[in-house]
Amino acid sequence: MGTAEPGNAGPEEEPSSESSESSEDVRDYAAYAQRLRSLPADQVLGDFLFSLLNTAQVKLGRRDARLLIDVVAVAHDHARAYLPGELTAQVEQALGQLRMGQVNAENHAPKDGQPEENDLAKPPAPPSAGAGQGLG
Repeated sequence: MGTAEPGNAGPEEEPSSESSESSEDVRDYAAYAQRLRSLPADQVLGDFLFSLLNTAQVKLGRRDARLLIDVVAVAHDHARAYLPGELTAQVEQALGQLRMGQVNAENHAPKDGQPEENDLAKPPAPPSAGAGQGLG
């Protein structure tokens, strides 16, 4: 009966690829979390708002585009005091263009009332007063 020597492990002693992948995942997550932690809030908010705005642009005319536009308006209104003026101006300009584009696309949409695949089942309610300026 032989004994295993260091570096000469038998199959039952080899680290599984799952455990090395999960420890790699943990290291990747820790590095990602550290990068996020060091980012300024205005950069995170800008990335978030423009991600939603870009998605709304692609979805213009759909019900979910209206929801995304309203969410950006509410979030931007809440975060405005913490954002640089240039970012605020860019978000406001994009919101204005998307609101106009959404209204135009809704006016040219088929009137059958059926939502597109994976769209909202019903139009979203506008944000409450003081919580941004919905599409009205």
